[in-house]
Amino acid sequence: MKAVPRAKLPKLLLVGSALLLALQLLHFLFVADRLRGSAWEWTGRYINANITPLAWCAYLIFLLGLLSAWDGVSWLKRHRNRFFTCWLWSVIAWCYFDWMNFYFMRDPATGRRAWEYVHLPPEFTDRLIGYLLAFGAIAPGMFLTAEVLQRVGFARIRSKATRLSEFRQRTLAVLIMTGGLILAGVPIVVGGPASNLTIWVGTWALLDPINMAAGRPSILRDWFEGRWGRTLALGLGGLICGFLWEFWNYWALAKWVYHLPFLGSWEHIRYFEMPIPGLAGFIPFGFETWAMWQFSLLILAPAVEGELGLAGDANRRDYGCF
Repeated sequence: MKAVPRAKLPKLLLVGSALLLALQLLHFLFVADRLRGSAWEWTGRYINANITPLAWCAYLIFLLGLLSAWDGVSWLKRHRNRFFTCWLWSVIAWCYFDWMNFYFMRDPATGRRAWEYVHLPPEFTDRLIGYLLAFGAIAPGMFLTAEVLQRVGFARIRSKATRLSEFRQRTLAVLIMTGGLILAGVPIVVGGPASNLTIWVGTWALLDPINMAAGRPSILRDWFEGRWGRTLALGLGGLICGFLWEFWNYWALAKWVYHLPFLGSWEHIRYFEMPIPGLAGFIPFGFETWAMWQFSLLILAPAVEGELGLAGDANRRDYGCF
């Protein structure tokens, strides 16, 4: 009787897992001053200065391996253009949020912004490489995490379709888009760190109805059709990534810090650097960034695999998170 060969774990899954463990171990050893005078001291110092982009990239490799193990085929080989286009797009998308923060959300009393970066490398070239790695991993990290959650079972979370006429659906979409236009403009018109509360919802409310009208995947359409899994997967994907990002950020040399005085005493009750109420912002950040990505694909679709015209293939339109 022939023995049934065991399925091999994808190399990316093994590499990603090993990288995450090695990075975290060396980082903690360096922070605990256990590498002083050893051959690993320089490596530990380098990891401490760059843990954010390094850990994020390792996490992406882990997720790609996990999806390959789940699907039985390489996700990256099938969607190489999609992945790297999204990586470059993610840098631009995060620069939008940074632009809003640094130019419009300054506290008039202290001059501080909602978040600021500290201990960045003095050389612009070094900072640029860090930006390309760290900012580029943001959107793919959330989308791939949501893809994994969809496969775990979120894709099956459904209810009966909402019984609204096409006219009422369009009216509601216009109202949401109008609210999004108002909310997205609050940081520019009002300013101050408190306007940070609107930026994570306003862009979604502005763009998602446009995506629906253009035939792109849309959270609003999902709701009308009784599909809730993608919204939950994207929201939880953002939250999971938020927990990981704040964890990796805390002991890093180059890092970000928050100034959210409008939270009152809650500003000092923190999960690492993030005030506890601020963690909730990662939930809408997940599906807002996805709505921005879908909107961008109105232009980028011809260069991305799996996009047939505007709507894309049916499976991605209805369930895909990337």
